[in-house]
Amino acid sequence: MHIVMIFLDGFGLGGKDDNPIVAAETPSIDELLGGHLLWGKRYITHKNTVLRPLDPLLGVEGTPQSATGQTTLWTGLNAAKAIGHHLRAYPNKSLTEIIAEKSIFRQLAELGKTTMFANTFTKGYDQAVAAGNRAHTASTLSALAGGVRLRRVPDLLAGLAVYQDMTNEILVQQGEQVSLISSFEAGRRLGNLALHYDFTLYEFFQTDVKGHKQLWDEAIGLVERIDGFIGGFLSVVKEEDVAWILTSDHGNIEDFSVKGHTMNPVPALCWSTQPMKWPEWNTLEEVTPGIIKLLTEGS
Repeated sequence: MHIVMIFLDGFGLGGKDDNPIVAAETPSIDELLGGHLLWGKRYITHKNTVLRPLDPLLGVEGTPQSATGQTTLWTGLNAAKAIGHHLRAYPNKSLTEIIAEKSIFRQLAELGKTTMFANTFTKGYDQAVAAGNRAHTASTLSALAGGVRLRRVPDLLAGLAVYQDMTNEILVQQGEQVSLISSFEAGRRLGNLALHYDFTLYEFFQTDVKGHKQLWDEAIGLVERIDGFIGGFLSVVKEEDVAWILTSDHGNIEDFSVKGHTMNPVPALCWSTQPMKWPEWNTLEEVTPGIIKLLTEGS
């Protein structure tokens, strides 16, 4: 079985009001859930799809943040409790050490499983890190901890990677000689890539970016881009032995009545080609152990 995680930064389960996810047209997700239902704290089982809300608060006071939420998601260890607070953006020394030891990529590699981080990295990114102008996020640190090769623009040109915005628009703006593609085609590329690995991660963080900017029409368009991506992905994997989970680290884009991150649960939207028993996840820290169990013991 191949397991794929599609990670959407800042993508929670909010109410029906002030919610671009509800306002967007999402036929692919709607078909999976049996209706326009990706909102609210609800538990849904529909055919081969399961939706469970995950608590991103981690038992620590305050608003959930990316560094601790993502570290928790990709290690199975409650990072906020480990350092005593929620931490935004980039992992600090303590979180980096946790990731180095407990990364899902490292754990799976030690079990003999093959893994891939599907995102594309540029020379500009490498130069900024080398100059100390930016740091690796939890996802990148997790991949590196497992010995995963970071994919580059030549990989993207060969169809062996996906850029973080799905369509390559940002790369074109940066002057890279790449072609624009639809989110549907980007999803197809991820599907084809994932068939060669036991576990694949793809990270999309424009949801958190648009949530912070609170541009309503752009947010709706972004959600519809994600739906197209899922449609493309499904078109490739629907006849294969594939299971995937769409999840997040905290809410943001789902509630424009709140400026910034929210206290809402995040989705564990799970789908498989064959009926299977998904873990009854309730919190972020349960996800990595659950994935490892599925890949080692089956469903």
